[in-house]
Amino acid sequence: MITPKEIKRLFELSRIETSAEELEKFPRELDAILKYVEKLKSAPLGDLPPTLSFVAETAEFRKDGAYPLDAADVEFLKNSFPEREVDYLKTKKVFEG
Repeated sequence: MITPKEIKRLFELSRIETSAEELEKFPRELDAILKYVEKLKSAPLGDLPPTLSFVAETAEFRKDGAYPLDAADVEFLKNSFPEREVDYLKTKKVFEG
């Protein structure tokens, strides 16, 4: 089983903040997940071919386009944003610079 010390180092490398309680709990949870993956590896697949995708190759996608909104919908969207300047909706920064 992976040790709390190893988990702590992994979290540090990944820059993930965690509490001492989570560090104690995580090895048991990870161990259970890995045991389940091992169990799945031993599942009989017979002649089942490898699958690259679970989406049917003939999947129909909706057409992209602009759809008109009535004034009530527009006002609802505007009021759903925590910050607004005139008719511009403020969001968190995506890019630095």
